[in-house]
Amino acid sequence: MESKNVKHFILLGIFLTLLLGCTRRERVVNTQAEADSLIKMVERKIEEKREIEEFRRKILPPNFEDRIRNYLPIIRKYAKRYGFDWRLIVMQILKESRFKENARSRVGAVGLMQIMPGTAREIRKEMDIEYIASNPRDNIAAGIYHLYKQMHYFPNSDRENRIKLALASYNSGPGRIFDAQDIARFLKMDPNKWESVKYCLPKLTPKYWRLHLEVWELGVPNYGYFYGYEQTINYVEDIIRYYNIFRKMF
Repeated sequence: MESKNVKHFILLGIFLTLLLGCTRRERVVNTQAEADSLIKMVERKIEEKREIEEFRRKILPPNFEDRIRNYLPIIRKYAKRYGFDWRLIVMQILKESRFKENARSRVGAVGLMQIMPGTAREIRKEMDIEYIASNPRDNIAAGIYHLYKQMHYFPNSDRENRIKLALASYNSGPGRIFDAQDIARFLKMDPNKWESVKYCLPKLTPKYWRLHLEVWELGVPNYGYFYGYEQTINYVEDIIRYYNIFRKMF
């Protein structure tokens, strides 16, 4: 009987030793995992700070906060009305005009939001605002409304892709995006995703005439050849990249 008790005590001792050893090892493992997680978090914060500082130095114009202060109320008002993050609109204006009120492009687009004369005439009727070309606040209101209109061309896209496609449409006109979507469908890609459209936009040049013969009955894109695809791709990619950094700042 005593021999059995001794065996039991020995087995119990071995079990407790193993259990305590496992607990200590788990504690070491957990502590190491927590330390690694903390290090990664600190590294992310350092990288984020570096990214923001580089953004301020290379992308934002001098006295950026002073430049936008007068326009923030109108940006916030119309961004909220049409369902946009105001920070996205700020970055779009930065890309369009760098907040130069009298900006004018070589093709005639004017103002902070670089609105074309024909587009301004349409918006003037729809919004009942007069001075899109000369009044910066009217120009902002018109530009946000125009971006909102582009969103309606892509009802089958999710929110993220819809915004990107709307930005591309704002820059190039919706016809170019429709043509790229046609090619995407032909290539069995999702036409409702920006990545598909981005891939297909360069294929709207004459170089791809054989592809055009297969996609369109007349053998040419419905809205003609598109030579400005790089500008449109960079436009969307830059605004989204700026926006993702700017959200960390405000």
